[in-house]
Amino acid sequence: MKFQVLGPLTVLGDSGPVALSGVKQRATLGHLLLHANEVVATSALMRALWAGEPPPTARKMLQNAVSALRGLLAAEDTEDTGGGPVLLTHAPGYLLRVDGDDLDLTTYRALADRGRADLAAGAWSSAARTLRAALDLWHGPVLADLAESGTDWPELRTLAQARSATREDLYEAELACGRHLDVLEELRTHAQREPERERLCAQLMLALYRRGGQADALDAYRRTRTALASRLGLEPGRVLRAVERAVLDHDPVLRQPDALAIMALDGEPRRPRPAAGTPVTPRPAAVAQATLIAPATPAAPVGFDTRPAPGPPAPPALPAPPRAAAFPYPAAPAGVLTEQHKQLSMLLVRTTLGKGLGSDPEDAARLSGELAVAIRDEVARHGGKVSGVLGPVTFALFGVVRTREDDAERAVRAGRAILRRLRQYGAGGPVPVHGGSAPRVAVATGTVVVTCSPDGTGAVPIVNGAVPKSCADLLETVPPGGIRVCATTRSGTERSLVYGPAGRDGASEPLGARTARTDTPPALVGRDREREQLGGALGDVARRQRPCLLTVLGEPGAGKTRLMAELARLARRSPHGYRVVTGHSSWCDRDRPLALLDRTLASAMGTTGTDDRAHDALARTVHALFGTGDRGAWLLDRLGPLLRDEPPAPADWPDLAAAWRLLLTALAAERPLLLVLEDLHTAPDPVLDLVTELADAAGPVPLLLAVTARPELLDRRPTWGGGRRDALAVTLDPLDEPSSAALLDALLTDSGGALPTDLRRDVLARVGGNPLYAVEYARELSAASTASAAGPGRPAGPPAMPRHVRQVVAAHLDTLPPLAKAVLVCASALGGVCCADGVAAVGGVDRAEAAHWLDHLERRDFLRRSRHPSATGALRYAFRHPATREAVDALVPRTVREDRRRRAEAWTESTAAQLTA
Repeated sequence: MKFQVLGPLTVLGDSGPVALSGVKQRATLGHLLLHANEVVATSALMRALWAGEPPPTARKMLQNAVSALRGLLAAEDTEDTGGGPVLLTHAPGYLLRVDGDDLDLTTYRALADRGRADLAAGAWSSAARTLRAALDLWHGPVLADLAESGTDWPELRTLAQARSATREDLYEAELACGRHLDVLEELRTHAQREPERERLCAQLMLALYRRGGQADALDAYRRTRTALASRLGLEPGRVLRAVERAVLDHDPVLRQPDALAIMALDGEPRRPRPAAGTPVTPRPAAVAQATLIAPATPAAPVGFDTRPAPGPPAPPALPAPPRAAAFPYPAAPAGVLTEQHKQLSMLLVRTTLGKGLGSDPEDAARLSGELAVAIRDEVARHGGKVSGVLGPVTFALFGVVRTREDDAERAVRAGRAILRRLRQYGAGGPVPVHGGSAPRVAVATGTVVVTCSPDGTGAVPIVNGAVPKSCADLLETVPPGGIRVCATTRSGTERSLVYGPAGRDGASEPLGARTARTDTPPALVGRDREREQLGGALGDVARRQRPCLLTVLGEPGAGKTRLMAELARLARRSPHGYRVVTGHSSWCDRDRPLALLDRTLASAMGTTGTDDRAHDALARTVHALFGTGDRGAWLLDRLGPLLRDEPPAPADWPDLAAAWRLLLTALAAERPLLLVLEDLHTAPDPVLDLVTELADAAGPVPLLLAVTARPELLDRRPTWGGGRRDALAVTLDPLDEPSSAALLDALLTDSGGALPTDLRRDVLARVGGNPLYAVEYARELSAASTASAAGPGRPAGPPAMPRHVRQVVAAHLDTLPPLAKAVLVCASALGGVCCADGVAAVGGVDRAEAAHWLDHLERRDFLRRSRHPSATGALRYAFRHPATREAVDALVPRTVREDRRRRAEAWTESTAAQLTA
């Protein structure tokens, strides 16, 4: 027999519903079921059945109802197994014994408790499923039929409150899973029914904020505040006020899965620390994570205590970090990684001395030295490192100490440059340029484990993985005088290099640089404010007739180039008649430091090469602006070297720079000029000095000097743009979720339509507001859809992080000092939200040093500071972008990662025990 009290009272027998006669019989059974397997006093039953003074025959009427119920229960137990429900007389009243599986209230309580345990342990998906199953058992108010007839027991109100608390636990789990859009309408409905529930209001505010509705979230707060004041005469509690402040400040903690739990715990009253020597009882593992998740008790509103807290406890003592194995490198500071997972490119060059040149050992050594110098120079020029020579084979690595997003391209270009340089020796050189002994080059790319000192000094790096063997195997297939690259290298460089057809092994020959990009730039979304600023700068420069330095800063992929393209479009359409000149800095400029000037001069002349047409265009422009006299001749003589293949001599740089500034100033005096210089963080110091001098010394001319750079520029030039009357800095923050969704939808429009809801939500979380990541994920999804054998449908699972995104993030990480990178590893081990105390304990470093690097990482946009301190009162930081944490985890060897996580759990448990002891 089954009983249901979560809704109308229902009794189900083997053959279907069992009829109950009379209100008193139903009320007696209902009250006993609410206290199933508990003794209920006769006096309590009588008070439940009669609201006022019971009649003289009340006890007899109750006995009759109990007797009828016993007969009903016995009639249904047809098999006489004795395992069904039994109503017993037990002083001072009655006891209804019911198996837990036969009563929906017992099942609900078990599921709710298990769901809260999962929630406390951070298993949000499991918690959401379990709590949803618990709530699905409800079919209306408890004992709805009795309540409709006027029954008003305290138990009914208590269970209604428990149902609301369970529903709020469910919403918390769903929000932690990122399903704020799925529960938004439910939250709105229940917040309207129960406007005084502060936890429900906080959850609604979080869902609205994550959807991009900051104003809607603040409106929800005002409605609850009004309801509390008008109905209860109260002000919102501490946590709800904290959520309002976080929404107003766009606090990064709101992007954390358990954001509300973090804010709920931050202000919990703290007990004094136990005296020295007082033992501290360890807490269970689920409670030990209290610094990161909320307490599991659902009925109490999320923290509303405003009592002042005592000072934070000292970080708990932890065991010393395990001693690292001995390495043949200089000693690294505590916590710094000497072994890392890396995506690198290996370059192998096989050279053979010409016939008759290797007979004399001294001649062979001298000629081999010349070859080694030539190869080493080209490798270094392209940013690689020669790691060794084994007989006729030289091997070089790209991306060992510092990963770059274009390591594969650098390796391929270095290989082609080496072949060109060796061919310059001609027929009488040390190596044959033709025939079977001509040089051969192979390039392979893949993931390896690299062991070396943090700064790359010391012994030769140790590379473990499949790349060395695959590159050696590939070298055996290269024809004399040729170069071949693996399929992974090709896929990572096809945007900048042209390749021949691939062989059966997937390898192919690079044919040269790609002259122009054919891909369409993505739509510009979510940048309306920045677009207005750029348009205003164009108008101000033309109206004021004086230069302005505009600096656009942003992390890799933030959309700096796309915004500059929009600025150029606005300038060309401007009524002021702007002339647009563009140039960009590149790592390829090592041998030609003033290459940025070359490119801007070619852009100003409307040419792309260094042929006679470029010189003719320069002469026409100079003569038109300065005439054909001495001044014009001087400018042509100074600017001419910029249009030659050979770089100008360093002795000529000062005059050349002066002539470049003079020409641009004259062009701006003729008509308003927009000068766009991209990737200035890669430019050498002389170019940075020249740009600032141009902004300062151009004079009263309408010149808008727009530069883009990554935040690293401010590390080199902390005062960049400061102290100037006309200077504007624009920082590109990540796109909000609606803008990211609009961009992703636009990118996928031409390749299969919309994504399933769950997949779209997961991809948006991985994109994290970075336009480049959106482009790369869209490309991966399109490729997966095209390759799917199931037809045009999208793949059900989320794609892995695209290779280019991983390289961009890894390259960005490698711009950090080793200790800063080690702090990120500790931050990830602490769950993505950390403080200096935790980092110091997990990484084995000094707390002051940990605080210093956390501040550094915030300034570098790797972390964001929360306005809500940790449970110990320390500043709290969170990863700015989910891809950064994923890349950090991929960087660390498994053993190190597990050790850090164990230490993080130990610190969390010790801190929680001290705070609650």
